[in-house]
Amino acid sequence: AWDQTAGSASVIVAVLDTGVRSAHPDLAGKLVGGYDFVSNEAGEPAISNDGDGRDADPSDPGDWLTPSEINADPAFWEGCEASSSSWHGTMVSGIIGAATGNGAGMAGTGWNVRVMPVRVLGKCFGYTSDIQAAMKWAAGIAVPGVPNNPNPAKVINLSLGSAARPCDPDWSDAVAQVNARGAVVVVAAGNSAGRAASSPANCPGVI
Repeated sequence: AWDQTAGSASVIVAVLDTGVRSAHPDLAGKLVGGYDFVSNEAGEPAISNDGDGRDADPSDPGDWLTPSEINADPAFWEGCEASSSSWHGTMVSGIIGAATGNGAGMAGTGWNVRVMPVRVLGKCFGYTSDIQAAMKWAAGIAVPGVPNNPNPAKVINLSLGSAARPCDPDWSDAVAQVNARGAVVVVAAGNSAGRAASSPANCPGVI
């Protein structure tokens, strides 16, 4: 594939994930714009972990979860396990566009592309409404209460998924709107062998 192309700086890939550690040396000069779409719901434990709701800072503050947090509200954290921070968004950003041939870290799939970090996942999970709003924003579609994205992405990457269920109308609508803007949506099929892809990987219009 690299004999054909190593990507182009004219292509922006939006990474909808946990945010990014922008100081990572393999991402130097790679990042453009970005936004934090993780809501901070009143009356609920803060999955945002950054002390606020949506804002223009897509930095990853960490997504660790402690046993004491789970024990304080087991119903809210049902299905979650105590863990250290994954820094998942930084890893995915590196897989997509890490500097290559520099003797450090990994090789990016298309190391000449630019990466737009869009934070949609906090502690343990993310809200579907936040992810769908972020998809639209990344493609250049106006989202109420959020400044318009001046650098619409050509590719929107979601290395995430839900429990097995059919693609619901809200997901189909979000994907259709993004596709209509000329953006490609790439979604993780899942990590469990032999299991059918779940939403949103099973939605029409995604890769």
